[in-house]
Amino acid sequence: MELPVFALKGVDDSEFSININRNRVTMVSTNKAGIRITKEFSAGTNYLLHSTITLANSKNEPITLNQRKLMLGTAMPLQADGGYPVWGAQWHNGEDMEDIDEGWFANRTLGCFPGTPRAYFMSAGQPVKWVGIHNRFFTMCTIPMEGATGGQVYSTKTNQPLPNDPHEEGEQYVHLTGVLASLQFDAKVLQPGESIVQQFTTYAGPKEYQVLKAHSQTFKKTSLESTMGFDGFFGFFATILLRSMNGIHSFGLGYAMCIIVITIIIKILFWPLTKKSTVSMKRMAAYQPQMAEIREKYKDDPQKMNKRIMEFMREHKINPMGGCLPILIQLPVFFGFFTMLRSAAELRGAEFLWACDLSQTDTVAYVAGFPINPLPMIMGVTMLLQARMTPVSPTADATQQKIMKYMPLMFIVILYNFSAGLTLYWTLSNMLSIVQTKLTRNIVVEAPVKSANSALAKPAKPKPKPKPKK
Repeated sequence: MELPVFALKGVDDSEFSININRNRVTMVSTNKAGIRITKEFSAGTNYLLHSTITLANSKNEPITLNQRKLMLGTAMPLQADGGYPVWGAQWHNGEDMEDIDEGWFANRTLGCFPGTPRAYFMSAGQPVKWVGIHNRFFTMCTIPMEGATGGQVYSTKTNQPLPNDPHEEGEQYVHLTGVLASLQFDAKVLQPGESIVQQFTTYAGPKEYQVLKAHSQTFKKTSLESTMGFDGFFGFFATILLRSMNGIHSFGLGYAMCIIVITIIIKILFWPLTKKSTVSMKRMAAYQPQMAEIREKYKDDPQKMNKRIMEFMREHKINPMGGCLPILIQLPVFFGFFTMLRSAAELRGAEFLWACDLSQTDTVAYVAGFPINPLPMIMGVTMLLQARMTPVSPTADATQQKIMKYMPLMFIVILYNFSAGLTLYWTLSNMLSIVQTKLTRNIVVEAPVKSANSALAKPAKPKPKPKPKK
C-alpha cells in the first residue's frame, strides 16, 4: 500500500497525535531514532494548502536523518478503461515542464515500438519549482518554499487495486497502473537541539487556467498553468479559445452555447477567405481547356510545361492551393479545440441536449456492447453533404476524388469516441460550411474562349452590339 500525501518515507515510523484548531491541523510524532516530527497544515484560498514540516533532534547526541522522500501523491486515470491518456507526474525547473507518464516508463520508440523499460525517474539535481501529479481535469502541484529547496524529483510506477463497478462482470477489484511523485532529500546529521524547517505550498484542485495563471503570478517562475498542456503551437490557440469560451460564459450562457457562438464567430472571420477560395476553384475550372492545351503542347518537356502552367495561373490569378487554404487554416483551430477540451475542467459535467457531459462521448445506448454516439454520426452526415456540394478541384485525379469521397467515413471512425464538445464544434462548423457553399453557388466566373493557337487565352468578352443605323 502506498504512503499518503505528505508522508515522509524513511522518517515516519510512529503514530501521530493530531490537533485541529479552526483552519489549522497539527500532527506530532517522535520516530524510533528520536527525531521529533511536526507537520502543520492550513488552508489557503483558491485550492491552496500551506504546509510546514519540522524535523528536530530530541536527543542529547547527534542523529543521522536518513535519506527521505516526501510523498506527493499517485496519479491515476479517471476511468478504468483509461479514457483520455492524460495523467501522470509532472515537474517544472523554472524553464520547462516535464511529463512523467506511463509511456515514459515504457520507453517506447516513436511512442509505439517496445523499448527498454525504465524503473524510475530522477531529476538529477536540477532546480525544482514545483512537482505534482495530475489527471485529465485535476492537478496537485507542490511548490517548495523556504527551507525546502535542494530536493530531487523522484517518480516511479505503482499498481493500485481499485473497486470494480458492481454492475460490471469480472473481478472485485481492477488493477490500474499509477505514477507516484515525491521529493527526495539527502541524508543529514542533526546535532542536539538542531532542527530542519521546510515549507511548501500546494495547489490541489481543478485545471482552471485563470486560477492557475493567477497563482503563477504570485509564485514567480512556477508556470503552474503549464500543467494543462497548453504549450506549443496548438496550445496558443487552445488558450485563446478557452479564454474566449470563459468570457462568453461570464454573460450567463452555458458552455454548449459558448462553443456554438465561438464556432459562428470563427466561420464569420473565415468567410472572406472561404469565398475567395471558391472563386479560385471556379476560375481554375473555367480555364481548364487552356491549361489542357499547355500540357498537350509541352508534354515532351515537363519542366517547360510546369513553367508555362505557373505563368498562366499567375497571369489569370489562379491559386492552385485555393481550395485547400480554408481547411488548412482551420486545422489549428480544430486542434486547439482538441487541446483545450482535453484538460479544461470547465466542460466537465456541462450538458447539451442528450449529451450529459461535453467532456465525454455523447453515448445514448449500447448495442451488443457497441456505444451509440449520435453527434459523430450527425457530423459524418454533414461532411457527406458538404463533400457533395463542394466543387471538386479540376486538377484532382481519380485517387484524390476517391479519398475526398470516403474522407467523411474516416472522420467518423477517428472522432467517434472523442468528446461531445469537439464533435459539436465540428458538426456545427460543417453545417455553417454548407450554408456558405449555398451562398457562393451563384458566383459566376467568365468562361474563356478555347484557343488552339494561344494557351494564354483570356476570357471571352461579349461582342459589342452593332450601332443602329441612322
